[in-house]
Amino acid sequence: MSKNFIFILALGILSPLLLCAAVDDEPISINLEAYGGTESILLIWDLPPESDIASIQLFRSNDIISFFEIINLDEMITDRYLDKNVQAGDLMFYRIEIQMFDGTLYSSPFQTPALARPLDTLEKERIMESIVNEYPETIFFIDEIVDIHSFNSALCYDFFVKQFPIKIENIHILQMYLVTEEVDFSSFIDVFTLEGLKGIKFLFDDFDIEVIENYIDDSFQKLEPIYRQNLLLSPAEWNVEKLNLLRIITAKFEAGRDIYYKDQIFLESLPEMRIAGLIKDAETVKVQLIQIVETASPIQLKNGDETVEVNLFENPTTTLIPETWDYVELWLDNRLLQSVPMIYEKGTMTISLDDQYIFNDESHTVQTIKSIPDHEYELNEIGFKSFDNKLSIEIAGQSEGFKELGVFIDDSLLFEWRTSPSFNVSYLDSSSILPDNKHFGWLHLCQFENNKWEIIESRPLKLDSTYHEGKVPDLGGWSELSFITFGEANDITKSIQVSQMIPEIFALYQNYPNPFNSSTKITFDLLEASVVSLFVTDARGRKLTVFLDEVFLTNGAYSFNWSGEFHSSGVYFITIQAQAGEFLPVVMSRKMIYLK
Repeated sequence: MSKNFIFILALGILSPLLLCAAVDDEPISINLEAYGGTESILLIWDLPPESDIASIQLFRSNDIISFFEIINLDEMITDRYLDKNVQAGDLMFYRIEIQMFDGTLYSSPFQTPALARPLDTLEKERIMESIVNEYPETIFFIDEIVDIHSFNSALCYDFFVKQFPIKIENIHILQMYLVTEEVDFSSFIDVFTLEGLKGIKFLFDDFDIEVIENYIDDSFQKLEPIYRQNLLLSPAEWNVEKLNLLRIITAKFEAGRDIYYKDQIFLESLPEMRIAGLIKDAETVKVQLIQIVETASPIQLKNGDETVEVNLFENPTTTLIPETWDYVELWLDNRLLQSVPMIYEKGTMTISLDDQYIFNDESHTVQTIKSIPDHEYELNEIGFKSFDNKLSIEIAGQSEGFKELGVFIDDSLLFEWRTSPSFNVSYLDSSSILPDNKHFGWLHLCQFENNKWEIIESRPLKLDSTYHEGKVPDLGGWSELSFITFGEANDITKSIQVSQMIPEIFALYQNYPNPFNSSTKITFDLLEASVVSLFVTDARGRKLTVFLDEVFLTNGAYSFNWSGEFHSSGVYFITIQAQAGEFLPVVMSRKMIYLK
C-alpha cells in the first residue's frame, strides 16, 4: 500500500471527527495555496476583508495523521510565506488560522489542507549552469535580486550587453527608463553623452521591438524555476509580471523613439561647437567645450586681440584661458559661434545647449544638458536700452507658498520681491538704471533660503548694445524678441504695436535709512498718471499699514514715513502696485529691516 494512499485514507477516517470538533465554533473558510520550488514551498493565502487582524498562525505537517506544528511568522501580518525548512521530495501539508481582534476566526479547510512537494536543489544548479552564459548579470547577482523590479533590470542589462554594438555610459538609467513606468525623460541629452546618444540610436532607430518581446517571454520561462519562489510570486502572478513588463517596454519604446528623434532635430539645429561651461578654481579658469559635429576646422577662444588655440583630444574638452579676460568668444573657422562673460568667483557656470545658464559655487566637471531644470520661478524676459542704460527684467512662475526672490548683477542686489501663493503663472517685472561703466556681467535670479541667497538661474548680460530677449513660450527656451510683454505672457502672436505700449510706470527706491530703529522714509517716482496702492507687510504677508489703496495719482515724486514703534524687530516689505490706463498692473516690493 503506497504512502500517499495511507495519507488519503487517514484523512477520510479523521474528517468526521474533525468536523464534530469544529461544530461549536465554526471558523470562516479562507483560501490557502502551496507551490513547490527548489528546496522550498511558497504559501499564499487570502486576507480577510477587514483590516483589524490580531494574529496569523501557519501550521505545517509532513504526516497528516500527526499534529501540525506552528511556523513562526514573527507576528507579521502578511499574505505569503516561503517555507525553506523542508526536504526535497517530502510531501508537506499546511493550514492557516487568522484571528481578528473581535474574536472572529478565519481558517483554511482542516479536512483538505494545502499540500506541495519541494524540488531538488540539484535541478536548480543544472538549470543555472545551462543558462549562465545567456544571462550572466541575472545569474551573478542572484542574491541581490530581491524584487521583480531588480529582476527586470538585470534581465534588460543582459539583453543590452548582447545586442548593443558599443558600450554605453549610464546604461543603468536606460534600463530604469524602459522597465519603470513612473520614470520618464523629456530628453536623452540630459542623461547620456553625445557618444552615448550614438549608441542608443541602434535601439530607437530601426530596432525591431519583437526581438526584445521574444527575449522577455523566453527569459521568464527559463528563469522561473530559479527566481519565482524567491520573489514570492505564484505561477499566475509570475505570468502577470511578464505581461506587465512587456506592456511597459512596448510603451517606453514608442515614447523613446519620439524623444530620440526630437533630440536629433534639436542637435541638428546647433552649430558644430558649443561652450558648455566655465570652471574657476583658486588658480585657473577653464572653458569646457562640447563638439556637436566632427570638424577639422581651427577652433579658437578669443578676448579682443588675445587668442587661445583649442586642440580637441577628447569630447568634451577643457582649455585654460587667462584670468584677466572679462569675456570669452568661441570662433570656428573665422566664425563667431558664442560669447560668454567671465565668472569672477570660484565655481562652475553650466551653459545648457538651449542657451540657459546655471551657476554653482563649487568647481566641478560641467555636465552637457539640453535645458536647465524647471523651477517655481524663472527669468522670463530681459530688455536693455543702451541709450539710457535701462535694464528691464521679468520673472514668471507660481508657488504654493511665499517666496523671497532677489535679482543680482554679479554680487550687487538689484531688487527683490516677496511672492504670494498662486494657482496660475504670475509675472513680476521691474526696471533699473545701470552705471555707464558696465559692459558685461552676470544676471542672477536668487531665492532666499537657509539664511542665504541661492542662485536659481543666471543669464549673461552684454550691456554695450540694445537688445530684447525672452522665453517663448513662457518658461521655455530663450529667443530674441521684437515685441515687449513685460507683466504678461510672452505670446508671439500678439500685435507688436499693442504689446510695445506697455508703460514704464514708477521707480520705487530703497527706504532710507535701512536698517532703521525708529522710522524710515519710503520714496517712489510715478512716471505716469496711475491708480496706485502702497502698503507695508510683515514677513508672513499680512498688511500692517496701507498708505494708498487704489488712489489715482498724477506723475511726480512721492514720499511717506513709516514707524516701527509698535512692531517687533525683523523684516518688513514695502509694496507698490500701479496701473495706467487699460494696461496690466505693475507690482514691486523692497525689503526693510527694523532693529529696535
